[in-house]
Amino acid sequence: MKELRLKIKRENYNLFKELGDKQAGELIKGMCAYMYDGKPFFTKDPYLKGAFMGIKKEIDEAKQNSLNGKKSAEAYAERQRRKQAMGEIGAIIGGMLSAAEVMDKDTNDGK
Repeated sequence: MKELRLKIKRENYNLFKELGDKQAGELIKGMCAYMYDGKPFFTKDPYLKGAFMGIKKEIDEAKQNSLNGKKSAEAYAERQRRKQAMGEIGAIIGGMLSAAEVMDKDTNDGK
């Protein structure tokens, strides 16, 4: 399974620079807890609540995009497996028809 990765965008970095160390640490821990453990972010700081809401949206979009990519890759692999199976079945049927034609020709040549 693909490992989840939390990316910090440049705009988020600019936000972190404005925060104090305690606020930045609380926000980063909240981001990680949400991303990796699915835990909601609780804080009394209204500025951090607002900042987290924007970051949460980015995390949710990234998770959904990852899931959609995975589904797409699985669907593509299934189509490829079916295509290969149909090719193998076609080769078997073609071989059987060739053998039947040879047998039919031998039978007609013997008359």
